[in-house]
Amino acid sequence: MEKKLALEMRGITKRFGPVLANNHVDLDVYEGEILAILGENGCGKTTLMNMIAGIYFPDEGHIRMEGREVVIRSPKDAFDHRIGMIHQHFKLVDLFTAAQNIVLGMEGEGRYNLKEVNARVADIAAKYGFHLDPEKKIYDMSVSEKQTVEIIKVLYRGADILILDEPTAVLIPRRSTGCLPC
Repeated sequence: MEKKLALEMRGITKRFGPVLANNHVDLDVYEGEILAILGENGCGKTTLMNMIAGIYFPDEGHIRMEGREVVIRSPKDAFDHRIGMIHQHFKLVDLFTAAQNIVLGMEGEGRYNLKEVNARVADIAAKYGFHLDPEKKIYDMSVSEKQTVEIIKVLYRGADILILDEPTAVLIPRRSTGCLPC
């Protein structure tokens, strides 16, 4: 079976004043693929991901999706291309429930029908093997539950490409390594 190219980056360069964060980076992402970008602190990993997510705009280079060039100038543009980013520092409202946070800022019908939202959140959680109570308040959640809310938020909005910025940095060691206490 031939792999289908979902995202292609060529010659991506980003500068912040005199600091060169990314220098002519090439990256191919295929459908169904899970990638990890590794490197030391300050080597430009998050900067590169932020350009895919529309937070930064490259100074040079091109981004293609499914073979055609795209311009991603904002997180909305990224979502229009079905790209979602889960940031290291969560963007959740503590007083809201998981479901309320997931639909916060969305447009269109259905976002006010919390019964439907809760059901759809529960369906997405079950589909991907997450355990999440859509009615639970964020302030009552563990860090890993909050991360799950962020992941389900981008899935709920239709993302096909998920970018997780340092996803294990916020987890306690036994959650990030898969080790269980004896």
